[in-house]
Amino acid sequence: MENYNLIIAGVIGSTITLFLTAIIDFIKEKYRTKIEMQKLVFQRKTDAVERAISWYQEAIDCYRMMQTACDALEEEYNPTTYNRLEASFAQAGRLYANTSKVLNPIYLYYNFSDIESKYDIQHSWEYINFAVIELGRIDQIILELYNQGLTDENDQIKTLRTKAMDILKKFARAIDVQITIITEIMSKLREEYQKI
Repeated sequence: MENYNLIIAGVIGSTITLFLTAIIDFIKEKYRTKIEMQKLVFQRKTDAVERAISWYQEAIDCYRMMQTACDALEEEYNPTTYNRLEASFAQAGRLYANTSKVLNPIYLYYNFSDIESKYDIQHSWEYINFAVIELGRIDQIILELYNQGLTDENDQIKTLRTKAMDILKKFARAIDVQITIITEIMSKLREEYQKI
């Protein structure tokens, strides 16, 4: 009977050991899976932040190019300075064509609504879009007037240029708002990323 008790004790001890080993293995696997998920999320966040920061920096550069062109146009409105503004619009168009692909992942991990609300991003965006369209329309009208033989001394051309100058001043302020928003977003991303 003693052998029988020893065998039962051995079986129970082995069963408990196997059960505890299984529990420990389960906990280790769960922990390993959690670590792998954290690692994957960290890598994806890193990729998203890197792409977003790069895009934001390009956007700031593009906006500054627009501001430089606006400043030059305020001093002297001529085709060369206007062409610089148009070139910045083309660059912005190329940049914004990739926006969803580059920036959407960052919004999965971060929320910038506080910054966007603080500066009323929608209002400045709407004005920028309006200004780009309106400046293009004014430029087309002026070109048509030139083709009709009118010169810069014509009252209609002067009026259109004055209207364009007013739009450019407000446009430059809207660009300042966008640069401020982007700068704050970049700062927030850097701060959050350094906490990781």
